[in-house]
Amino acid sequence: MDKQFLEQHDLMIFDLDGTLYEGTEHFKLHTENLKGYLSADEQLQFDEHYNAILAGNHPVQIGKIYDGKRDLIWTWDPFTEELTEARDWNNDVVKIDDAPSKIKASDFDFINWVPIGDGWWPPYAIARHFGITVDTIQASYNKTKEQMAELDGFLNQTPGLKDYLESIYKDHTLIVCTNSDEEDAKRLLEFLELDKYFVELISWARKPVYTKQHFEDILDRHNIKPERVLSVGDNFMNEIAPALQLGMSAMWLTDAKVKPVDDDRLVLVETLSDQ
Repeated sequence: MDKQFLEQHDLMIFDLDGTLYEGTEHFKLHTENLKGYLSADEQLQFDEHYNAILAGNHPVQIGKIYDGKRDLIWTWDPFTEELTEARDWNNDVVKIDDAPSKIKASDFDFINWVPIGDGWWPPYAIARHFGITVDTIQASYNKTKEQMAELDGFLNQTPGLKDYLESIYKDHTLIVCTNSDEEDAKRLLEFLELDKYFVELISWARKPVYTKQHFEDILDRHNIKPERVLSVGDNFMNEIAPALQLGMSAMWLTDAKVKPVDDDRLVLVETLSDQ
């Protein structure tokens, strides 16, 4: 964690999932829940796709867009908002004549156009590929989130984060903005013993569709200039690109070694651990 960069800002907006706790086992738990809706042969194929994604040998990757209508994967630039290339599940380039050349973040409907922003979404895309309905996937996701809070090993406190937030929250405005629903977000924050540090919880935020709107509302509500605000999250499309576009700073939790944009307002860290 880059404390000096964090503390240059008066207001910090934190994502929740994948940001305020550590570990990736919950993604595997989600895949197992989804596989329960498939036949034995389909479960094996699901695993093949998922393992290829984890190895980086699959068209579905973080930062891509899943086209639910055509069951294709698009390359998308979050700054120009251009759709540049479509690939099928064999990783072959496909020419689509009736697709738009651009799509705004506000046009993502999570049904026909789905941003693959973090580890929750590759299993979603695979499930859709095998015909599992959106409602069923959402039910599986809700089940996974409940299990994370009930089972051992799926929701791990970030070492030192609680003590660090304790040391700064009285002098900084801390906000959580999450795609989780309010009940789930409150349960997770309480479980992590972090709930007292945040003055505001924005739940069911529907990032990245409404990220800019949420950020602009925060700037207005707190009467603060964007350069004094930091967005912290693990999802480049949801929390990082929109912040930079609005003149805010951003801290991206990622194992990437190279910035996608050359911008001093962006810092890359692997964890918020204070140890």
